[in-house]
Amino acid sequence: MPSRRDNDNTKGLSLDVDEFLDQERRRERALKMQDAIRRGRTTPVAIRLDRFTLRRLKALAALRNTGYQTLLKQFVVERLYEEERRAGIIDARGR
Repeated sequence: MPSRRDNDNTKGLSLDVDEFLDQERRRERALKMQDAIRRGRTTPVAIRLDRFTLRRLKALAALRNTGYQTLLKQFVVERLYEEERRAGIIDARGR
């Protein structure tokens, strides 16, 4: 009969099994806290941009040290706010 040492599933792991499981529990707690803090997951959408506009967006995002999709989302949110204010949906103080 093979010994327990021959069937060790943890062979080659750099961490102790208990330490690994403890880290995994901490990661799970952190992810749960993130989900509680976030307003909600985003919904993927597809838009078509001409190459020139996309290059400009990526260049500006690089200057701001952010991703171009993040920057585009910020632009959309800012413009929505302006249009909602203009339409009287929200007042100038954002209430």
